[in-house]
This record gives sequence, C-alpha cells and structure tokens, in this order.
Amino acid sequence: MTEALDRVVEALAGVSEEEVAAALAAVVASPPRPSAPLASSRTSLPGPGSALHIVSEVEWI
Repeated sequence: MTEALDRVVEALAGVSEEEVAAALAAVVASPPRPSAPLASSRTSLPGPGSALHIVSEVEWI
C-alpha cells in the first residue's frame, strides 16, 4: 500500500492545490469498481441422517 501512496504523492507533487482537490474529489465521487468474486473452497455438508455413525455432543460448563 505504501508504494501506491508514494506514486500518488509523486504524481500530485507538481500540481496546484486546486488540481489536487479536484483529483481527490474525482476519486471520492467515482463509483467503486466491482471486485471479482472469490472462489469458494468449501465442500457441501452431508444431508441429515446420511452419516449415522457420527455423534456430536456439546457440554456447556
């Protein structure tokens, strides 16, 4: 992240204060870019009653 901020600072170093304000306002006003959906690495759970040999118990203390 610091590299990206360094590039922004370098790009804005030679411009006027009004241009910096306009650039920052444009960034804030722009709609967020859609992100790519994350691939799910989950496996589906077995249906009820499909594994009768598994016993699950919870003890509340």
